[in-house]
Amino acid sequence: MGRVPGNAPTAELLLSGLLSAHLRCVALSDLVRGKLCEELGRRPERRLKSGELLYHMGEAARSIYLMRSGLIKTSLVSPGGHELTLRLHKTGDILGELCLCIGERREQAVALEESDVVEVPLELLLARLQRDSVAALEFARASSVRLLETYQRLESLAAEPVVGRLTRTLLDLAADLGEPAAHGTEIRHHITQEELGRLISARREVVSSLLNELRKAGLISYTRRGYIVVYREALQNLLESINQA
Repeated sequence: MGRVPGNAPTAELLLSGLLSAHLRCVALSDLVRGKLCEELGRRPERRLKSGELLYHMGEAARSIYLMRSGLIKTSLVSPGGHELTLRLHKTGDILGELCLCIGERREQAVALEESDVVEVPLELLLARLQRDSVAALEFARASSVRLLETYQRLESLAAEPVVGRLTRTLLDLAADLGEPAAHGTEIRHHITQEELGRLISARREVVSSLLNELRKAGLISYTRRGYIVVYREALQNLLESINQA
């Protein structure tokens, strides 16, 4: 992989090798952007109501979805009903790519607010990638980044205290979903305490208590519309102090 492939067959071999590794399928989210995203996004939209299921665990996986608007979460649900949210997907994101390599959904996707998505069949996506050797190399680069993010998330869940996980998650949400506000970064989606709990594997009561402590300490605040405002530098300092303890 040290040189750029010069023809489609070489790109096909690269794709074949990458698709054989289950976890690397998540790299599609970072790859399908720009011109390619616009091309695939011309397909018909599907509108989801808040709380509506896009797909469920165990369902056949033959396509990915492009987010045109809204907010959709992907999550895992244990046989006992415990739910762990994997990711919140915003406008422009791709979802449903996690287990395309084995043809089965290993996670579920639910709209957290009214959302529009475009379904893209896997065959169409791969045909496009096989014609573009540069895109194939970008796929490889993106796979490394997404694998690193996955391992970091697992490390956080396993090793950080709950307050550290919550602080890190608020910083991530601010970076991914936030907009500049007068005195911080406003997360302009209604993320409930229950949903924050599913993101960090903690009970809602624990999340509520920690949010109150962060608010009293002046690290976060709330708008009249109920959005969370994050003071990122102060929260980052708190996270660093937690990790050094």
